[in-house]
Amino acid sequence: MDYKIKSTYEVTQTHEFSVDWNGFNFLIIYGHHINGWFIAFPNWNKCTEAGEPSDVAYNATKIAFTNIRAEAPMYLAQAIKEHWESIKEREGN
Repeated sequence: MDYKIKSTYEVTQTHEFSVDWNGFNFLIIYGHHINGWFIAFPNWNKCTEAGEPSDVAYNATKIAFTNIRAEAPMYLAQAIKEHWESIKEREGN
């Protein structure tokens, strides 16, 4: 065997939803891992580390680095914030 799994970590606060923007669909999965937050777009084969789900500016910048679509990062980051806030509201936080 050429590899050895050294550690296993729990991914928490994972959420998944879908957004339509400008004729495109984005499946969004975001959550918290050992080093912070992440955002994944499986149907676009893109993933990035991220900030708190409510940090639109930072997350839009991180999404832009994935070269996803021209103006999409800001809208996607806003959608993540809105989704996150709706979850927090339902949970009473």
